Amino acid sequence: MVELLAVDLRKCVNCGACEKACAERHENGRPRLKIKDTVQSRGHMYGNFVLPINCKQCENPACIEVCKNQAIVRNDGILYIDDEKCIGCGRCVKSCPFNAIFMYEECVKPTVTYVERGILSMIFRTGRGEKTARKSKAKRVKKAYKCDRCKGYENKACIDVCFYNALSFIDVDELPKLGKPEHIALLEQQLTGAEPTSEI
Repeated sequence: MVELLAVDLRKCVNCGACEKACAERHENGRPRLKIKDTVQSRGHMYGNFVLPINCKQCENPACIEVCKNQAIVRNDGILYIDDEKCIGCGRCVKSCPFNAIFMYEECVKPTVTYVERGILSMIFRTGRGEKTARKSKAKRVKKAYKCDRCKGYENKACIDVCFYNALSFIDVDELPKLGKPEHIALLEQQLTGAEPTSEI
């Protein structure tokens, strides 16, 4: 049973508080969902509800299959990206059918290491036993990030901050009652990774 985050267009005022709350909760300070863009474009609509751009926790995720470093893992039913394993190759971003994985680039500060003085100082006995500082260069590192459904927290930041109660989780089985059959078929294909049928 898959539950998808949905926005009730009758309640949403497009204030962006949900995205800000999401950004504040996570380390890199970037939101892991895009709701304002979705509400404006009205994509993935099902009745009065629209599905925002965020990880749908697919049954057979394409992102896991293409990740050579096994940085995308599923734990307690939740897909998330292991920052320490991610090498920023971007394969997962290209593979996601919902465009729900994003990339960010950060500057890693240079580190200072202390090493023993070189061979010449040892031969001529100058500065013997002393250490010299060696500073590495700053470098830019890319990482992938996506919605992890607030893993490790009891609440969902985006839902709790919404004053208008416009955000909620909807059971995917409820969507056929709300949307067009072709949209439901496409969504099911994307979630399960099944081959497209002639009906889509």
